[in-house]
Amino acid sequence: MTELEEIKDILWLYTTYENHPTQAEEAFANLKDFGDQVIDGLIWGLQQGDINLKLLVLELLQYYYTDAKRALPAVRALISDYELRLVRVTAINTAGILGDTSDELIPLLEPRLDSEDAFERIFSAGNLWRICRSEDAYVVLRREAAAGDDEPFAIMARSYLKDVD
Repeated sequence: MTELEEIKDILWLYTTYENHPTQAEEAFANLKDFGDQVIDGLIWGLQQGDINLKLLVLELLQYYYTDAKRALPAVRALISDYELRLVRVTAINTAGILGDTSDELIPLLEPRLDSEDAFERIFSAGNLWRICRSEDAYVVLRREAAAGDDEPFAIMARSYLKDVD
């Protein structure tokens, strides 16, 4: 069995096993000795049809593989109307965590500024603000930030605008 096949087996094991709070941590512990080839396995996982596998891989990228820049095209591919909302929103957030500043991300995020889903709208606006200081993103973030002091979405929006006077 090749190392890549072992990586795929580990990802499937933690995808199909009963979900629990330390699932990603345990998957990472079992993957850490495979070196850079883990990223190939994660990219493979993002391209599969299983929602739980995609979510596990996105979580691994967010917390353990934040320097995996070569996984960004696979993450961007999940920002699509063809993906389930949870996968799409998690991919948008993951792109920000991984520091994606590519021009390919901008047209994927701009239409999402009008989303009825607050997470999708705020994560998209936050990424656009971070990448290109988009005026449309600024308007969305200011509107959300004005919602109230203790409102979770207002707090998130203000965190993106923290460097604005």
